Amino acid sequence: MNISAEQIVENWRLLHEVIDTTFKGERLQNIKKLHEHFEDRMQIAPASATKWFHNAFPGGYTAHVLNVIRWSLEYWKLFEKMGMHVDDLDKETIVFCAMFHDLGKIGDKDTSYYITQPDEWKAKKWGRPYDHNPAMHWMNIADRSFMLLNQFGIKYSQQEFYGIKMADGLYDDANKPYFFEGQEWKAIKTNIGFIIHYGDSSATRWEKEQYMLSGESAVDFPKIMKGITKKEEGLENLDLDKLGDLFKS
Repeated sequence: MNISAEQIVENWRLLHEVIDTTFKGERLQNIKKLHEHFEDRMQIAPASATKWFHNAFPGGYTAHVLNVIRWSLEYWKLFEKMGMHVDDLDKETIVFCAMFHDLGKIGDKDTSYYITQPDEWKAKKWGRPYDHNPAMHWMNIADRSFMLLNQFGIKYSQQEFYGIKMADGLYDDANKPYFFEGQEWKAIKTNIGFIIHYGDSSATRWEKEQYMLSGESAVDFPKIMKGITKKEEGLENLDLDKLGDLFKS
């Protein structure tokens, strides 16, 4: 599964449109500097190494970032609609976290995080067209993301820290203290981490389904999941206001 060169260019344009309409001042200039530095690498970077996971193709990273932005903004609206605490959040915060939640997958200033799979057998039999660059110093994705933001002088708020740090949920063992507080005083006092995590998970699941339905997998997912792209009967008429009332009663 791949996207065209034209779509890669269009996604890059869309990403910069989001940047130009969301940020301003010094923050905007520093974000632009980061993207200018990584432009060639970032445009063609995959979102993962394995087809089965998600977006393991040239341009997959930027496509994933755009999807996470869309999903996270929708979850932000849903949280507000359902009466969840979002008073400490705004659109810029949501977009910032979604945009940079996987920045660490770009690598560092001089070294790519992913390399083309050197083992042809793995690429073909395992569906793993990329591999992790053995030249990279190991660091989890969130920590590398923070390192890069710091290197380009891009400041982030406490909420934005939580949004990026918690994006991978419990897939990252380092997040356990954030999701299993253990004591009341440790309870997370903002919902940004959950919003970005749900946005990332939903985007990843949607991207995985595109692969599953593409016919590239050895498993006949289109037959198994033949109804997955159809609306469930009555779902389009779901009234979220009434659904919210159910939880209040």
